[in-house]
Amino acid sequence: MKFNNRNNCGKKSIPIIPGPPGPPGPPGTRGPTGPTGGTGGVTGVTGATGATGATGVTGTTGATGSTGVTGVTGTAGATGVTGATGLTGITGATGATGLTGITGATGTTGATGFTGPTGPTGISGATGVTGATGFTGPTGPTGVTGFTGATGSTGETGATGVTGFTGATGATGVTGVTGATGFTGATGATGVGFSSYASVFRVDPGAGTDTVPGNAAVVFTNGFEAGAGISFTAPSDTITINETGLYLVMFTVHNQGSADFDLELNGVPVTPEPFTGDGGGPTSGEIIINVTTAPSTLQIVNASATPVQLHDQTNTTLVITKIS
Repeated sequence: MKFNNRNNCGKKSIPIIPGPPGPPGPPGTRGPTGPTGGTGGVTGVTGATGATGATGVTGTTGATGSTGVTGVTGTAGATGVTGATGLTGITGATGATGLTGITGATGTTGATGFTGPTGPTGISGATGVTGATGFTGPTGPTGVTGFTGATGSTGETGATGVTGFTGATGATGVTGVTGATGFTGATGATGVGFSSYASVFRVDPGAGTDTVPGNAAVVFTNGFEAGAGISFTAPSDTITINETGLYLVMFTVHNQGSADFDLELNGVPVTPEPFTGDGGGPTSGEIIINVTTAPSTLQIVNASATPVQLHDQTNTTLVITKIS
């Protein structure tokens, strides 16, 4: 015995007593394939899920009836409005599986719906094991040279290396073209020179008979001067200094025996002791004198009361130069 569960809303159905099976009917003619229904409208918002009703009491499982002959499929009626979902009734016994009907023709594919929004990115998976290094590929073409970077700071000077061997001297290069003559520089300052000087000497044509008396000055027979600072007129025993300043005096007397000579400025020796020439001379002196009054006189004087015998020919010379 089985129960009719359609629209019973969970109430217990009246039992139906099956009749004897009828003869099988002829197969019905296959109806034409209906047009594919259009795409439904926009899906409405899903309503809140209703509360689950209480489970009804499970009825007694009825005996499985004989499978009746499949009747002709009638025309499908219009789909009624879906009623509210009733409470789930007691599950009846599973009937025998009917014959599979002929598969209808595939309907036209409906239009593709709108693409839904992209879902959130999933959590990244764990990093896989690194694979073995592949073979090195061929070298690619050289890239464009990049811009030169800023110059780094100068490093510390390294130690001086060992001096290498001197290379062979290269061939002399061709002489270059002579450059243009440069501009003449400005005239330099005038250098320090001798503004005044004189050179005087004594000559005796005799044969060793030239004598300078005791405490007397040597007479110069010849000489010349230059500049306004010094004057001399031969023969004379006196040189006249006309300008104050420093003067360099150098003299030599070729005496035959021992002799002493003073160099006198205005009649006063310029040294505390005389210049001495022993055993035939000569007697020489070089000294710088400071002339503070002008005019002044300069002489070479025999410093002893004893006459001094001089060599013949040129026996006395004196040079005086103003140096400042």
